[in-house]
Amino acid sequence: MSVEQEVSPRLYQQIADRIAIFIKQGKFGVGARLPAERELADQFEVSRPTVREALIALEIAGLVEVRTGSGTYVSPRARSKTPGKGTGKDAGPSAFEIVEARRAIEPSIAAQAAMRATKEDIKLIAEALAEFERNWNGTHWEKLEADRKFHMRVAEAAHNLLIVKILENLWTGMFGQIFAVLSQRTRLSNRQAMTMHDHYTILHCIERRDASGAYAAMTNHLVHVELALLEKQQGDPQKRNKVSRK
Repeated sequence: MSVEQEVSPRLYQQIADRIAIFIKQGKFGVGARLPAERELADQFEVSRPTVREALIALEIAGLVEVRTGSGTYVSPRARSKTPGKGTGKDAGPSAFEIVEARRAIEPSIAAQAAMRATKEDIKLIAEALAEFERNWNGTHWEKLEADRKFHMRVAEAAHNLLIVKILENLWTGMFGQIFAVLSQRTRLSNRQAMTMHDHYTILHCIERRDASGAYAAMTNHLVHVELALLEKQQGDPQKRNKVSRK
């Protein structure tokens, strides 16, 4: 039976639990370097993004240490922390699944907003964009909250309460641990210029009542986010606490 066939709410958590058990069994000893992402992806028959999130989950659980430019190593604390059936922790929704879900619905939301937005809706979207600009040098969480507000204002302009509730749920996952660490590693939250340009394009399309343009602009924006998350990780894991919520 392949890993994908096992019953689990999160695929990356399945992989993290399997690796945690290997650590417990001594297949990966303390201080040992884990195989590269590509090798683990082949071994478990999953994608590299799934493996990347699994390794982040293991790091959050204190079982491994990620050394920039070197690899992932079993932590000296791993044996004492490893429960019998996996990591013992749930690191939250998959960042890649969240972005995939957003790509499935937000372009249509933007198109609907372009057709239905009132003058007040457009004003609120513009104010949310201005708030994002004010938080240009803010913390990870401040920039993320300003980003969330912009997207929620666009959803509200579509005038469909069910859509708003769905997007609110997706954005809750964006504040999870997996997204926070992955965002820092790939420096996604520092790409304000890219986000500002994308947001302005979306707003301008809505102002012009250009539904197809708004759809394309939102698609383009979320592709940029996805590609950024797929890039080689650049952050220093030793500084991960900098994105901790106060």
